[in-house]
Amino acid sequence: MKRMLTRDEGSTSRALRADDALASSPAEALVGRQRRAVWPGLSRMPSVYGLVLLCFLVELLFPVVVRDEWSIRIVVFANIFVIYAVSYDLLAGYAGLISFGHSLFFGGAGYVSALISLNAEWPLLLCLAIAWVSAPAMALFVGYVCLRLKGPYLAVVTLVFPLVLITLLHLSPRVLGGDDGIAGFATLADGSLHTQFYIVLLVTAASVLAILGLARGNLGLILKTIREDEIGAEAAGINTTKYKILAFVISGGFAGLAGTLYAHIMGSVAPTTLSPHYSILPVIMISLGGASSIVGAALGAYAITLLDLYLLAFPYVRVIIYAAIIIAVLRFFPGGLMAILGKIRAAIT
Repeated sequence: MKRMLTRDEGSTSRALRADDALASSPAEALVGRQRRAVWPGLSRMPSVYGLVLLCFLVELLFPVVVRDEWSIRIVVFANIFVIYAVSYDLLAGYAGLISFGHSLFFGGAGYVSALISLNAEWPLLLCLAIAWVSAPAMALFVGYVCLRLKGPYLAVVTLVFPLVLITLLHLSPRVLGGDDGIAGFATLADGSLHTQFYIVLLVTAASVLAILGLARGNLGLILKTIREDEIGAEAAGINTTKYKILAFVISGGFAGLAGTLYAHIMGSVAPTTLSPHYSILPVIMISLGGASSIVGAALGAYAITLLDLYLLAFPYVRVIIYAAIIIAVLRFFPGGLMAILGKIRAAIT
């Protein structure tokens, strides 16, 4: 329910009481009141949203200014991984649920869409929609199975799921393509690079703004509360089970969206999209950009995607560079790029 911030104090009080009535528990109502106290003018100060939207609007000019197709393609993939990174940040950065199996949703949704497109020959939009629904379903299953696990135990168990799916792919070469994967299905916008650029940019902007709204709203505060003190959150009346599963489902859904776009731009899917590399990638992205910061996760995604594409020919060097980045960031800049930008802003002002 949209909060009514008017000059009439009586109207404001009635609106706030109505908001509290919508909460499912007293603790959730308290979280809502705390958010209003911290950001009383949030609806009138869309600075972060405006800045993000402005960046995407400026990016509209990229194909016009830069006519090199390789550079345009790099930005397309960077935007896809922005969706992937911010989806993971909601799960790991806000809820504190470290998962090393996020590639299950990314690669799994890509396989679902590719198989439907190749065998059923349905419209591409319908294939994308079905695949997008399959990702939250997978996330719901993973979240339910791993519900009582925490810390390294959760990370290790979630790593198993994509590895199991990779094994199934290897054992089913006729149906699932085996080691070679699947190719020959429909590509997004019939392979038109400029159309792909604008479609992906639009979806990325909508996804980032949606996740940003969730993270800066009551859901984000509740997830942070669970991350910091789960026992205290339960004692306060917050249904931690519901919100942890909800974090998995939302995060998995957007990761699946990124995976379907990736598959239909590449024109092929392979078991590599389910590999640990694609599970570790968002961890590196949010570590570099700054955990618990949707904007930071997006910045980290752009930086790592550009670096990753230029290091494809040097896989061993790439691993060393990624390890060095994580060590350097955690040692010297725990808050990532967002912390550095914050210090620069503080120094200027």
